[in-house]
Amino acid sequence: MSSKQKARPGAKTSGVERLVEAAQAILAEAGVEGVNSNAVVVRAGLTPPTFYHYFPNKHALLRELGERMLSAQSAAIRTDTGRRVETAADLRDICRDMLSESLRMSRAFTGGFELLVALRAIPELRDIRLRHQERMAVLLVDYFAEQGLTEDRDALSIRAGLALHLGYAAVEMLFETGFANEAVVLDRTAEALAGVLDLF
Repeated sequence: MSSKQKARPGAKTSGVERLVEAAQAILAEAGVEGVNSNAVVVRAGLTPPTFYHYFPNKHALLRELGERMLSAQSAAIRTDTGRRVETAADLRDICRDMLSESLRMSRAFTGGFELLVALRAIPELRDIRLRHQERMAVLLVDYFAEQGLTEDRDALSIRAGLALHLGYAAVEMLFETGFANEAVVLDRTAEALAGVLDLF
């Protein structure tokens, strides 16, 4: 059960948000290693019982953060699925716009890069990223199928999954390199994604 489901209106909801914000700040400053229940409650100005009321451990709190960040990223894909794809150039443009928005959302999310690393590296959290990518792959397949761009949904599903993995890898690379050559990386990644999707 997520903290959103457990939280009630009023002070308890505000307690959850204070814990979440504190964890994000610690992530940004000290990475995943710095996130623990004691550090979070001190930063939030709360008590350990408050933490454990909402989260059984730090992985549950990181899970909540991961769900929030990936939901924000998925909004980028959902926004672009209203656009028509009629040419290879259209496909490249949409891939680039989705990448740019995913990167923007990750940068805007305090502790975003550290959280991306955690979702890949911590076994207890990997399922969040994988389930999210599976949902996004289904969304992309539906989007392209509705436009008559595929007759083989299963084959396109594999390609969409690969494209999503490549896109997230590019976003992580940009963080790791201090966003060096950002425009070039986004352009070349968009070309690669369009090639992987192979719709034209």
